[in-house]
Amino acid sequence: MAININFTDADWQRITRDWNDWWAGELDRPIVVLEVSDPVPGANTSQLSKWGLDTPADAVIDNWERLLEATHWLGDAYPKWWVNYGPGTSAAFLGSRLSWTPDTTWFWPLEGVNSLSDIHLSYDAQNPWWLRVQQMTARAVERWGDQVLVGIADIGGNLDILASLRTSEKLLLDLTDDPDEIDRLVNEITALWIRYYDELYALTSKGGRGNACWGPCWSPGKGYMLQCDFSYMISPRMFKRYIVPDLTKCCNHLDYGFYHLDGKGEIPHLDHLLAIERLRGIQWQPGDGQPLADGWLALLKRIRDGGKLCQIYVDCKAALAVQRATGGKGFIYHIINETLTVEEGQAFLDELRATHVAT
Repeated sequence: MAININFTDADWQRITRDWNDWWAGELDRPIVVLEVSDPVPGANTSQLSKWGLDTPADAVIDNWERLLEATHWLGDAYPKWWVNYGPGTSAAFLGSRLSWTPDTTWFWPLEGVNSLSDIHLSYDAQNPWWLRVQQMTARAVERWGDQVLVGIADIGGNLDILASLRTSEKLLLDLTDDPDEIDRLVNEITALWIRYYDELYALTSKGGRGNACWGPCWSPGKGYMLQCDFSYMISPRMFKRYIVPDLTKCCNHLDYGFYHLDGKGEIPHLDHLLAIERLRGIQWQPGDGQPLADGWLALLKRIRDGGKLCQIYVDCKAALAVQRATGGKGFIYHIINETLTVEEGQAFLDELRATHVAT
């Protein structure tokens, strides 16, 4: 039986048209992603690592199908489900032990490793977690076809993956003590990242509804929300040496590369990011305890003036504030921290459109 969702072929045609126009700089308004969900008693929204390796894929998908059927996609939102085995799942593909907690998935450092020279990374087609992510991705596409866009798993960033394999503390020392080995390993990781991406993209693109990942961006071809949360702890000089080449290679491989700028500790790297020609946009995530994006208007202006698109997480009030300050063109507003009915969501979208006209 097909999934019963509140989204039509005409809705998909609208999504394709408006998002394509936005990417081309031809949409004279922001993209607004707003999801409103009806209650689903007993449903579980945990990361998929909770179910381990042995739970039948259909049992996991059945749980999420109930949640998808209870969702209303308003504005520029679209039916999406991404294969979430935790942040930087590539670490598990490369031998890291994986464990689940109610809040997240943890990746444990490689055992028996004394120095970076002991680490040699290669593609393992039989790695159980790699097989599981492929299995879950393929089965979701089989089940939902062109009704739901299945997003690519969070396969991480180069130093984030290496930090999982090594520990952040040891990696911080390695960056100074053994830079040549870092160069070798990040190159190995980038090549593997591209291979993982391409194999997952081949599976998800069978649905025929475009591409997505863990972020809210829809794209008609190869897109991804790139990241390096580890960069919060390093200098712009190190960012330029170890991370910019990786991001450049990934952006050259992708058509719609975005970067997840996570917290004020990453702001010193912004000039390096703005200089990456094929990086299409930047997601600004202020971090826990910080104001939402309307408290960072100068930073948002810097991103847009630097020629990049910008995705932000905002509640309704913050979205209106950013709209009044910027006009909204070139932005994605992903609405969070709101519990709305469909009618309230539509009323907010009407107010936002009126604000856009006024500006």
